[in-house]
This record gives sequence, C-alpha cells and structure tokens, in this order.
Amino acid sequence: MKSTKKIFLQLFLLLIAVSLLVFVLHALSGKTLKTIEARAAYDVSSANRGDLLFNEFYQTFSPGQSTAFLEKLGKSTTTESAQWSMEQLGSPDYPVNAYIIEYVTINHAGEKIPCSGVVLIPEKTTSTPMPLLVYQHATIMTNGTAPSVSIQKASGESNTLAGAFASDGYVVAISDYVGTGQPNCLSYPSEYLYADSEAANGVDILIATGHLLDQLKLSTNGQLFLSGYSEGGQAVSALAELIQNDYPQYPVTAAVFMEGPYNMNAAMNNFLETPGGVIMDGRPGGSLVCAKAVYAYQQIYDWGAMDTIFNKPYDTRVEKNFANPTTPLIVLAANYPKATDNMFTTAFLASAKDGAVAADIAANNTDDWVPQMPVTFLTSSEDGLIPASVTENAYQKMLAAGGNVKMSYTQYPLNHLQNYMQAIAQSKTIFDSYVNTAN
Repeated sequence: MKSTKKIFLQLFLLLIAVSLLVFVLHALSGKTLKTIEARAAYDVSSANRGDLLFNEFYQTFSPGQSTAFLEKLGKSTTTESAQWSMEQLGSPDYPVNAYIIEYVTINHAGEKIPCSGVVLIPEKTTSTPMPLLVYQHATIMTNGTAPSVSIQKASGESNTLAGAFASDGYVVAISDYVGTGQPNCLSYPSEYLYADSEAANGVDILIATGHLLDQLKLSTNGQLFLSGYSEGGQAVSALAELIQNDYPQYPVTAAVFMEGPYNMNAAMNNFLETPGGVIMDGRPGGSLVCAKAVYAYQQIYDWGAMDTIFNKPYDTRVEKNFANPTTPLIVLAANYPKATDNMFTTAFLASAKDGAVAADIAANNTDDWVPQMPVTFLTSSEDGLIPASVTENAYQKMLAAGGNVKMSYTQYPLNHLQNYMQAIAQSKTIFDSYVNTAN
C-alpha cells in the first residue's frame, strides 16, 4: 500500500513539474493564445439587420502561417491533389488581419438575433480597393469547429480561407450561422440546412463587413464573389438567390457552388437509403447529418414528439446531443450507427420519402431559381456523401430554365472530405480570372 501511495505521489509531482515546464517555455516564447471573452447579452430589438454589434481584432497571420494552414489542409487529401492545389494557389502575398465580429441577423421566425463570424482582411501597404468574398462554411457537428471559434485554434475553414484568398488580396467574410459561434449566439437553436436563415446570415454578414471596412477606412473594388462547400454549397445558392432578388445594391461578380445538397430531398434520402450507411473519415457521416438536420427541422416545422420520429434510444439521445452545440465530436461519433436503418420510425421514413415531411424538406431546395450572375457548379464523381448526380441535376435544371451556369469537376475524383482543398483551389482560379480581367 505504501509503495502504491508513493507511486501516485511521484506521478502527481511529475505532472506538476511538466505543467510548470510547459508554462515557463510558453512564457519564454512570448506567445499566448488570445481568446475572445464572453460579453453581456445584446438587446437587438431596435437594431437593423447587418448592424455591427461587436468587432475585435484577433491577430495577424503572416504569409508563412498562411502557407502552413494550407500545408496542414493538404494532409486531408491525396498527395497529388495537395501538390496540385498548392501549385494553383501559389505563394501568399500579404499578411492577413483576422477580426471576430458579432452582427444582427434573423432566424427562421424573422426574429432579430445576434450572430457571429470572421472577417479576414489583407494587410496591404497601400489602400488599394480589394475584392470581397462571402464564403458559406461546410457542416460543423460541434461548436469548436465554427469559423470564429476554430480560428482561435488555427484549425478551421477560416484558416484555409486566410491562406487561399485573404493572403492573396481578397477580403473574406464567413458567418458562423444562427446558433453557433460566440457565447452570445449559443442561446439560439441551430438552424442547420435551413436555407432561408443561411441566406439571411450570409447577406447580413455582407452588410456588417461593409460597416467594419468603413470603420477601418478600407474599401472593396466593387467585385463581390460568393462560394461555399457542402452545407455551404446549399447555403451559398440560397444566398445568391436572395441577393439577386432582394439586394440589387450588391451585384455579384461570380459565384461557385461546391458539393452542396441543392436538392435536399435527394440528399436526405441518399443518407437514409444507402446500404451500410455513408461514412466520412471513419465516422458515421450520413446518420450524424440526418440526426442534426432532422432535429433542426423538427423545431422549425413542428413535426411532433421526438419519439414519433426516432426509435429508441435516439428519441432522447438526439435532443440531448444536438441541443448542446458543444457536444464533443468523439461523443457524437460513438453514439450513432453507420447506417440509418434503425434510427427512424417507419412512419417518419414514409413521410420523408413522399409526404408532409418531404414537402417541408423540399422548401430548403436551392436548385429551383434562375441565376443571372455567372455560377459554376463544382463536384466530384467519387463523392459518396453528396453524389455528383445531385449537382448535375441542379445544373441541368438551372440551365434548362435559362440560368447563367457552368458545370465542372474537380481535378481528381475524390471523396467529400478529400475533395475540399482542390475545390477551394479551383474556385480561386475562377474568381482570379475576373479580378485579373478587371485589373
């Protein structure tokens, strides 16, 4: 017994010693991880949409850091795709100043609420006007990967966009979307894959970014680009339609829609019907997406009690997991099956296939409008999460209606996760063609 106590004491002292050593080395290095502190709740009842509630300079990313962000991203794809993407993106030209902002937007009920996001601004030696990119982010399963949160860990889409776009002269605005991001925004439910709020969040951060640039005495060159990947592909299509119809003061130069579920019925039923489930990076991607989306839609469309939608134990598990935006990904991955076969009730599946639920889901389709701005669809023939047919059908539908659309495939046929880096590189090439022509 004495020897056991002695061992525990030695381990405890060793832990203290290691902690002190890390603290000393960290202090000597002069580097600290700056985090954004929680603030008092806002009263936005008398505010206007797009009003800038808060902005804080986070930090400056050097060109070397931007390169490191992209090199890290390259580990998520194949060697040839990473090399090709790095060649397309080239070397960073500018340091990037990152700002975390909070602004006024609306939720599905039209209520004004706070929303957070990130604005990335190139640090130029001259006050040359810059192109502006509004980027709609991909699916996040836990709040730690929201753009304004993950940037504080140098591990998210904000960092990728800093390396790919902002370091080459673009101002980039990225919304966290309703219900995720900074502490003031977490008391509102996530409206995952709800097209109207994704669009509203996007146009309102566009307005808020204009206010921030005014404060900083900076300006854009009048070119506005839109893009988004995965959920962001659907979200950017919704945003582009909203701007085209209701915000003519923001003419869009070009847009790129990447790997989005433009037809939500087709995408959801792919998740529900794929034998063995849809797997992403070893995780049950399809069932997680279904659980999060159905939970969000259930609150918006009032689909009834959870036990009429989910079988046990998911009737209680889903709400417990997704009502809390900080539930760790490791917990989510361990609590959902690869296939969705046994998650949902028979009645719900029937309604999702061809019933009232299917009609509600279809309200979030973003393939039923006619783009006047130049739009390029990007997809991969090997995407198992959102099949290429979803993108191809959206393109054909818009083209047949007279839309100004093009269709392209990514350089290498890769899965949904591996495809991200080359899609970003290809979208950059498309946008650069407009910027270079203007210059």
